[in-house]
Amino acid sequence: MLRRRTVKTALTAATASMLLFGTGSAEAAGASEQGSVNEYVALGDSYAAGTGLSPQTNAECKRASGSYPSWIADTYKPAVFKDVTCSGATTRSLWNKEGSAAPQVNALTTDTDLVTVTLGGNDLGFSDVLTTCVLAGLTTREGTPCRDKAASGVEAGFAKLNTRLPDMLTDIKRRSPNARVVVVGYPNPFPADGSACGSSVPVTKGDVAWLHQTTNRLNIMLQLAALTKQAEFVDTSSVFQGRDMCQSSSAQWINPLLPQTPGSAHPNAFGHLIMASEVAKRLGK
Repeated sequence: MLRRRTVKTALTAATASMLLFGTGSAEAAGASEQGSVNEYVALGDSYAAGTGLSPQTNAECKRASGSYPSWIADTYKPAVFKDVTCSGATTRSLWNKEGSAAPQVNALTTDTDLVTVTLGGNDLGFSDVLTTCVLAGLTTREGTPCRDKAASGVEAGFAKLNTRLPDMLTDIKRRSPNARVVVVGYPNPFPADGSACGSSVPVTKGDVAWLHQTTNRLNIMLQLAALTKQAEFVDTSSVFQGRDMCQSSSAQWINPLLPQTPGSAHPNAFGHLIMASEVAKRLGK
């Protein structure tokens, strides 16, 4: 397993291995050089926690080593690393408990000089939406039955995020005024065209397109909030193009919906390494 190495070293080794077996691309390599970080706090949901990876470091939050925050910590070696990411977290989890997990903002201090945050997907009820889409797709592969049923709830989530995302960044900066705040966007789990999706992604073509558009819309909202609040944004979707869950297993950086596992619809181990690479590139600017 790739651990305790910098993102750049790990990417070089992993890419060489993938090229050897014909499953990767040299374009993936190239993280920034190691910088100086004293106190790093990672905030976020399952896409930051590494849900589905092993070994787990926190069973309740489904947090695992091999997540993109773990790679960033291994690369920059901060004196203090606080990973409070948690599966199921919403923007409200910043200020409220998620299960027995303390509010995530409690980890922030005036000494924090790096914060990464990936939040917003659960505010849209994305997990429930995917369940709805699969159940609909098992009975028909035509139309947009999932969108027809779930769109109103997703729209309500977007309306809440209009204020919650700016509030989130305002409070992070208030608690850690000297921190570099990096909003890490979501890699898109779905392609723009669902024609190639097989039995492991039982969703209609129309609903695949809607889910793709919804993820893009969320990322645009995250980027605008970051711009408005003088934070930084890392786009992960661009580098994941052609690596979504509908690709062949050797090309996937995101796990398919079926068979259902804790990591379904989440980045796999290499996907998290790629996300870390994109974050490291930004930190090197």
